[in-house]
Amino acid sequence: MESGAAEPNNRPILTRRHLLLGGASLAVVPVVAACTTSSDPTVPEAAQASSSLLGAFPPGDPFIPAGVSTRLAYMILDSEGVPLSEIPGEVTFTVSKDGTRIAEQNVAPRSEGIPRAYLPLVQTFDEEGIYDIGATFEGEEMVSQLQVFSPSEVVSPVVGQQLPAKFTATEDNPGDVDPICTLVPPCPFHTVNLEDVVGTGKPIVLLVATPAFCQTAFCGPTLGNLIDLADGRDDLIVIHSEVYLSAKQAQDDLATAPLAPVPADYGLNIEPVLYVTDDAGVITARADAVVDRSEMAELIN
Repeated sequence: MESGAAEPNNRPILTRRHLLLGGASLAVVPVVAACTTSSDPTVPEAAQASSSLLGAFPPGDPFIPAGVSTRLAYMILDSEGVPLSEIPGEVTFTVSKDGTRIAEQNVAPRSEGIPRAYLPLVQTFDEEGIYDIGATFEGEEMVSQLQVFSPSEVVSPVVGQQLPAKFTATEDNPGDVDPICTLVPPCPFHTVNLEDVVGTGKPIVLLVATPAFCQTAFCGPTLGNLIDLADGRDDLIVIHSEVYLSAKQAQDDLATAPLAPVPADYGLNIEPVLYVTDDAGVITARADAVVDRSEMAELIN
């Protein structure tokens, strides 16, 4: 989960550490998503253009499986490398592989109840390999790359799979998680253990988030939105899992702090992550990194 690994194009991978460092970190990693339009390939587009495209996911990790519908959040960075707080209107995305365009769609921006705007692109990539993701914003073309892997290489649970029944800390049984919730005051989603409820006849909403340490400021608002939207929803089982096993160790050093059971067992290297299942515990939706109130309401409906 440490930085330093590289994509096939030698761009740095966006790790959990990058995401947790907040706006300053996001401002220095547009090269993850931006391609150059200069004749000099060493000069990033972000240094020449007024905007660039940032995928809020680890584009070089085994994250995107071929043949599976995957939701990818994209942000638009301004000329200073800061994510926009508002995106005025739909953005046209194109998906290409080896120079051939394979898909095009208009994506509406989202930003309700969170500090930054984003564009949730939902796409199924038929085969593994490197893809070019293009987007047109205010007349300007932006290009990003991502890698799609064989499903056998993707460790974390994805849409269509059974949600793994792993331990989540509860008020009655916190296990080794301390505290079980870093939201102040604690959220109400620590009454049942995920191990006990998968496939028991109700849809599950699982949010992996750490309000105290998610310095991009997405985890807290995301959990707050879920509290509001799940209020009175007796038809759902809603569970919150912290990211880190120990708040003290996370405070000392995020890079080496041990993870709580769910993010560790799921192999997650990004947060927040929202999972939604059907009555049988099969994953019907997964939203990584950023999800606003309106999109969350649609996913858990």
